[in-house]
Amino acid sequence: MYEMKRTVYCSHLGEGSVVKNSLLVDYLQDTSQRHLLSHPVLSPFFERENCVMFLISRQIDIIRRPVLGEEIAVRTWAYELNRSYGFRNTVIYDGKGEPIVKSIAGGAFMNTETGRLMRVPAEIINKVKVYPKLDMEYLSRKISLPEGGPDLTAPAAIRKSDIDMNLHVNNARYFDIADDFVSCPLKARRIEAEYKIPVKQEDRITAAVFNKKDGRTAVSLNDENGRQCCVIEYTF
Repeated sequence: MYEMKRTVYCSHLGEGSVVKNSLLVDYLQDTSQRHLLSHPVLSPFFERENCVMFLISRQIDIIRRPVLGEEIAVRTWAYELNRSYGFRNTVIYDGKGEPIVKSIAGGAFMNTETGRLMRVPAEIINKVKVYPKLDMEYLSRKISLPEGGPDLTAPAAIRKSDIDMNLHVNNARYFDIADDFVSCPLKARRIEAEYKIPVKQEDRITAAVFNKKDGRTAVSLNDENGRQCCVIEYTF
């Protein structure tokens, strides 16, 4: 288990002085990464074997968004781990210790040299402590899209600032891209993401927007061959 303290600054806010979706993801993934980098078992293994955790899914349940000047604590822990995949909860707490954002993230072990998924030795996995799952609703990691095609398709620009140290779009920046195609994205009370194919700066991406009958909106970011790279769904 690992915890980071954060303060909400004006650079974290979007329209209406509301914390942006991508900044919520930054809070979550920064804490998760620090947990992995400082982990006494996984960190040495990752460095030795050129291994990283490739994110495959994320679910964020927003009880309320933190506000400007608020001191928050972000706590993360693994609740399930096997030789191929790992799953964690990460929670944002307010100053009273009450949870205001709950999340689930799932990832697969990947070798950075080959770009392929890998299996971690059982003796490594057995040394990693896991904690109980957070009490929240656990949805399917797969996001379904309605039949009959999207309500809107449009080119999605990939900016240099979207690219991270791995030379593809950062996990949080997909939310910035998708938000541009959604009405009032900062009013979402739940956001889900399914990551499939990493997007690079030179890639040509199309956003396909699906307005579901139950009020949810899904944005599928697709490559030139129509393959889904990332799908993000908003529940209001």
